[in-house]
Amino acid sequence: MSSFLRLRNSNYLLFWGLCLLVTGLPVSLFLTSLSQFFIVGSFFLEGSPVEKWKRFLTTKSAVLLAILWLLHVIGLAWTQDLQEGLKDIRIKLPLLILPFVLSGSEPLKPGQFRIILVLFITSVFAGSLVAMAVLKGLLPTKAPIYDIREIFNLGVSHIRFALFTCLAAIIAGYLLLEKSQEKTRVQKVFLIILIFWFIAFLFIIESITGISIVLLIGLILLWSIIIRRTSLYVRIIAGVLLVSIPLSLYLILKDFVHTYSPKPPEALRYDLKTKQGNLYFFDTTNTQVENGSRVYAYICEEEMRNEWNKRSEIPFDSLDERKQPIKSTLLRFLASKGSYKDAEGVAQLTEEEVKSVEHGIANVYYQHLSSIKSRMLQILWEYHEYSRGGDPSGHSVTQRLEFWKAAVGIIAAKPLAGVGTGDMRAAYEQEYERMQTKLTPHYRLRAHNQYLAIGVALGLPALLFFIFVLFIPLMKEIREKNFLFLAFWFIAICSMITEDTLETQAGVTFVALFWSLFVFSNPHRKRAELK
Repeated sequence: MSSFLRLRNSNYLLFWGLCLLVTGLPVSLFLTSLSQFFIVGSFFLEGSPVEKWKRFLTTKSAVLLAILWLLHVIGLAWTQDLQEGLKDIRIKLPLLILPFVLSGSEPLKPGQFRIILVLFITSVFAGSLVAMAVLKGLLPTKAPIYDIREIFNLGVSHIRFALFTCLAAIIAGYLLLEKSQEKTRVQKVFLIILIFWFIAFLFIIESITGISIVLLIGLILLWSIIIRRTSLYVRIIAGVLLVSIPLSLYLILKDFVHTYSPKPPEALRYDLKTKQGNLYFFDTTNTQVENGSRVYAYICEEEMRNEWNKRSEIPFDSLDERKQPIKSTLLRFLASKGSYKDAEGVAQLTEEEVKSVEHGIANVYYQHLSSIKSRMLQILWEYHEYSRGGDPSGHSVTQRLEFWKAAVGIIAAKPLAGVGTGDMRAAYEQEYERMQTKLTPHYRLRAHNQYLAIGVALGLPALLFFIFVLFIPLMKEIREKNFLFLAFWFIAICSMITEDTLETQAGVTFVALFWSLFVFSNPHRKRAELK
């Protein structure tokens, strides 16, 4: 009995549940699920459930998050695929559980809060090391890795892990600068190293979303330094960085666009012959380019075939390791180098480049698995192909444009109540058929935009409510100077532009957990709702 009373007068079950959750979120879906049983148990076993219920009801943002979950339950009323709808409700349960329990419970002790933050950045750091070990071949993989996204084998997608990495960098900075606890020089140096590592890791995994979020947060912080009454020297440095960072980004992007921009048609020499005396073939109807060079210009296919078959054991008229025609891959690769597609062009390929073509790598800049330049050039190539009517299937940027078109079409057809919680998949399939999209069935996915996803499922009124829920705590948290929440909030709302963050277990748990942790359980801010 005495042990039970001690449990009721503590928050140890909640604390350990949160410890398990922040540790498991970046690396283990099993721990992510298991930990929430501890958190739910804490509501009934620690303290008075009645008092917790009253606190929850007086905490506006927690109630709004719970209502958002209930709207999806109500959406089952007009859904035909009940099984899919129940699955969606189960995935979104953290929107109910975490705000409900954490808003009803007392804030964590400062030491507990700090431990949870440290555990989260430690888990993200460990997950990044595992990914790097896969990238460097130190850990075995079931199949060859052709895409940087394939190095994440912990059950969490690279997109979600990039969000965790952004937040981990912010938390490390917060722990470095907080004044409530003295830190040794070693601890400060380690936190600085972690911050730089997390940012570098975003570049390694080519996360455009993650890099953009970190840069925007950095620019906002620089601006806040300038407008504060800090020393003139600090404000000058911040001002120089505020100008130089966007300028550098502009020049880098300008260079990428210049690298990719196609050469003018008049530069082509239609009467030119190969060194073996053969005329080149030009397909003037195909404007595909690689790094500015036209793919279907200066082609002598017979010379390419003969020379390639001397260099490679994979025949010219067969498929590469990605099941693409060797001929197409070779044409694009030679164009990316600015070489003519003839015997000489193939002969000038290095052994490494021959292996790259065999692996299905179609651009000289794509040979390095981790390269932000190659990622940017791929995006430019994707958009160019899409703009000329190409198939966007498998291209992460341009296929999203098709996803968004489909979502807008569905919302336009059913703007008031949407299609229902469980009928999203069927609605997308019908809309893709109506659009006559070029996406192959495998790539006909949902919106990859959380705002559109809410509109598709529940209609425009629910979308407006969702936006209201996101913005209702903002001004209050700004007044409270709740830096951790504001940084997390910015990461979350930005992620929802290119991802349906609340449609996966890792994503919805990320949002519900850190929203609740930084608003309801943060001991370093005032809890006006509890007064």
